[in-house]
Amino acid sequence: MKLEHIVALAIRLFAIVLAIYAIRNGVSLVPHFAEQGWKVAAPIHAGIMVSLVVLAIALWWFPLTVAKGLVNFKEGANQDVCKVEPKVLEAAAYTVLGLYLLFGVLSDVIYWLFILLVTNRNPQMMIEITLEQKAAMVTTAVEFVFVLFLLLGSKRM
Repeated sequence: MKLEHIVALAIRLFAIVLAIYAIRNGVSLVPHFAEQGWKVAAPIHAGIMVSLVVLAIALWWFPLTVAKGLVNFKEGANQDVCKVEPKVLEAAAYTVLGLYLLFGVLSDVIYWLFILLVTNRNPQMMIEITLEQKAAMVTTAVEFVFVLFLLLGSKRM
């Protein structure tokens, strides 16, 4: 097994989790929004969830392509795992950790974008964004930068 295969496996696992998240939230929240009178929010949320399922399918079908793009092995990318130097294995581990953390960041980003979109499109709904929610948005942005650092590496940024 090559290092790229390990990262590709993590990408496929991420695709499974992303699809489950999208289907679960789409099935439960879209009807809820429609019943609560948020006629504008239901199709927007449905579109986001369908986009996530399409992304999950793409990640499932092309994990090696994504893995080669995420992990920039300068040398030894085609080595067997048992012959890999610690620096190369460390780069693969950071990529796998970044993919794991990316799921939480993506779900938070989608949540906050959805709240902001609904608030801007329907001012009569009177959704007030509290100081705690603003802090959570900043936290999500910082987590996103951290995940990008893990996925892209310090040499690419």
